[in-house]
Amino acid sequence: MSLPAQKEEQARQVKAALPGYLAVRETAAAVLVAAGKDIGLRLDEADARDLAERVVDAIHKGAEVRGIAFACDVADMELAAHDRYLLPPSRAKAEAGDPMAGAVLRDLEKYVEGAKKLRDELVERLARVGGQWLAEQQKVVAVVPMPAPPQGQHRARAAA
Repeated sequence: MSLPAQKEEQARQVKAALPGYLAVRETAAAVLVAAGKDIGLRLDEADARDLAERVVDAIHKGAEVRGIAFACDVADMELAAHDRYLLPPSRAKAEAGDPMAGAVLRDLEKYVEGAKKLRDELVERLARVGGQWLAEQQKVVAVVPMPAPPQGQHRARAAA
């Protein structure tokens, strides 16, 4: 198997192993129930699940927007690198009459055109999804602190 094929396979395996949104919510609920028991909170499973789902929901959209913003940053860096390092010397060689440089320049310009289209799609998605996220952030709900366990309960557990 060639190196690019191995990388593709590895990337496919990583994507397949990533937990989905519902799996993350389930994991958060299980962790919250276990942590609540460890620190002495008296949450029933339904309350713990509701709390965990709200936490995951609050974090999920921001993480999605951050991922899109990262993809935009990578596309910007790629385009900047081509504009700064690859296109100017290729243009100079093509203008000097090098026939091979002319073909390379056309291929580079075609690549940059495609990368710009991809970047524009990412920016559009960032504006749309990020706009929804920003609108949700404007509707911040008051956070009510959870009751603290009785004073000596967590110390007794630590000593046990």
